[in-house]
Amino acid sequence: MSVITTRKPQLAQPAVRGRRERRIPPPTHWRRLLLALAGVLAAYASLHVLLQDVAWWFVGAGFAVLALVATTVTRLLTRRTWVPFPAAVVVTTLAVTATFAPDTAAFVFFPTFETGDRVNEILTSGWESIADQRIPAVADPGIVLLLVITVVACTLFADAVVTVAKSPALVAVPLLTLLSIPVAVRAEVADALWFVITAVVYLAILRLDRRRTSRPVLALVGAASILGGLLTPGFLPGVQEDTGPLGGGVQTGINPLINLGEDLRRGDPVIALSYQTTTDEPVYLRLGTLEQFNGRTWSPTLVPQDPEQTVAQFPQPPGLGYEVVRSELTADVSIGDIGGRWLPLPYPSVSVEGVTGGWYWEPEGLSARSPDTAVRGQQYTVTFLDVQPTLEQVGEALPFSAQDAGMPTTILPARIPDVIAETAQQIAGDLPTSYERAMALQDFFTSGEFEYSTNAPVAGNYDGTGLEVIARFLAEKSGYCVHYASAMAVMARILGIPSRVAVGFQPGEPLSAQGITNYTVTSHDLHAWPELYFDGVGWLRFEPTPGRGELPDYNYVPPVDDPATPEDEGAAPTPAATSTAGPGAERPDESDLGVPGAGGAATSANPTPFVLLGVGVLIAIALVAPAAIRTVIRLRRERSVRLGRDPAEAAWAELRDTARDHGWAAPDSETPRDFADRLAVVLSGERERIDGLRGDVEESAFAPPGRGAPTVDELRAVRRAIARSVDPRDRIRAIVLPASLLARFRWDPEG
Repeated sequence: MSVITTRKPQLAQPAVRGRRERRIPPPTHWRRLLLALAGVLAAYASLHVLLQDVAWWFVGAGFAVLALVATTVTRLLTRRTWVPFPAAVVVTTLAVTATFAPDTAAFVFFPTFETGDRVNEILTSGWESIADQRIPAVADPGIVLLLVITVVACTLFADAVVTVAKSPALVAVPLLTLLSIPVAVRAEVADALWFVITAVVYLAILRLDRRRTSRPVLALVGAASILGGLLTPGFLPGVQEDTGPLGGGVQTGINPLINLGEDLRRGDPVIALSYQTTTDEPVYLRLGTLEQFNGRTWSPTLVPQDPEQTVAQFPQPPGLGYEVVRSELTADVSIGDIGGRWLPLPYPSVSVEGVTGGWYWEPEGLSARSPDTAVRGQQYTVTFLDVQPTLEQVGEALPFSAQDAGMPTTILPARIPDVIAETAQQIAGDLPTSYERAMALQDFFTSGEFEYSTNAPVAGNYDGTGLEVIARFLAEKSGYCVHYASAMAVMARILGIPSRVAVGFQPGEPLSAQGITNYTVTSHDLHAWPELYFDGVGWLRFEPTPGRGELPDYNYVPPVDDPATPEDEGAAPTPAATSTAGPGAERPDESDLGVPGAGGAATSANPTPFVLLGVGVLIAIALVAPAAIRTVIRLRRERSVRLGRDPAEAAWAELRDTARDHGWAAPDSETPRDFADRLAVVLSGERERIDGLRGDVEESAFAPPGRGAPTVDELRAVRRAIARSVDPRDRIRAIVLPASLLARFRWDPEG
């Protein structure tokens, strides 16, 4: 026995506000879909135990909402079930491009081949950052992009099982995938609250499903959950553990600047490393250099590592001329409680021996980094140069001119607070050479007006290096090394001197025994300082932080040759054919290597303001999309009417959709004459115009071509009359969320 459901055809109604056609999904569908999104975002929030702050959640949530809006709007425009998901992928790709790599895109949104390289680099840095950082980690761009991809994939899966598969129980798969991440990384830090909230949302989804969940569905959910729990840990990189003797070492991470303030404020110092050196002077040991400055933070320029660029042999330092006196020295270094993959080295290094694992030098700052080996416990010997330029050699460098700008070490944001630029110009704007300007800046900070403090900036929520922080720092005249280094580097660029920020260690405390001096370096010796570039000499260290480090002395006087002394006295210059060009002359071409754009937001360590702004703009675009689509449809129909291409069909379709948008019943079965009669009942003052348009439509539909064609003016006049007949709230709803678009979604109530 079969049951056949008959549906009574909808009759034309004489009333203006008749019963609408059943073409939109029932309310339970929208509730399930919104609950599925809420469940995904709740499970996503469980990751808060692994990451600092909450900005990463808002970014991921924004992309998830955008993807869901893309699939929903696409379904309103087509009946093909496979189209919405590619459309969501396209929309998400455009959003990712505009948010993370806008400078590589065509017209901001459209990705290019360079965009693919950039995104790959950001994702790679994200995996490295996960492996390097401690919990809770800083959500840098790489981690944020990985999270965006994960939460969007989970959202689309949930959308598919609710809308297409019509099996809401399967929403458990993406929920359990997200919930398993904190458990897989470190089970003891998982937050039970978000597990409970996610479970409550999931039960609400099941309660809306009036059909009894089948055993195969339950079996599939259970199998996917178990399999996900077993496999997820294998796809996650290992988290950096604290294995040092004092229960937590210095953490360098992908950006050594990020954790520097926390390590400096550590109550008990941690022994980071020790070293012996053949020089009579203590040495600074650099971890890395930060060339990129986007107005909010400094970040290193990371490029794919070349297996040929091993630390067994470093290249000649850029800009160091052969006439500058230098001598080769060595240092034996033993690493203690340092986490991360940056190798502490003096600059400029010549070679490193004794390290285990693969270590490679970075082309920008000649720092050393490993893709897969931790620095903790390493012991090695480094050969480095002691560069001794004369005052005359340093003083020959002139500030860069405008045409020399463009390298990462000269770029500044478009808007700089007036106090920073004005202070730089007042201090050194009238001095002729780069060296004089640099020394004036250093003297300004070390003259006694500024105070060293690791707490004052933090108390004012200014524990950072951005332009706003620098402006506040210049006003309060209190801060620690990152503030001094960042301020001097930015002011140097304003004055035409290429600059970057170096992060590493001060020389440490010496301990002499039996004629051997051993230097012990602790977490309190972590330091940041600016390096400035001079033609013919290269990069030189400066020390603007008062009471910290050693003030450099670039007033070396070469010894006078005395015929009465032996020929081998003194250190002779080491011949080396090096370039004396600008700071970017000997570096590989950034476009070939896929170097992140100079000063771009896609590589910043904390792009939160611009990322949130970008996501907000994208959500706003998604919200106005229905109105924009409806406008395009109307303009195309008016164009058809104007050009005489099926004008009757175009005019009638537009009039019917306009009525639907404003809450009128406009069934497909109703003839133009019947619908015009219903319109005239309410719009009595427009009876003549309505009858004229109806006559033109009928004549155009049945008469020979060229006769009785309706006009765009007639169509617009009736549209305006319909709009005036409803209250302002319905008029706004007709513009923002036109019902005629929903009518295009052919919902199958039997599904």
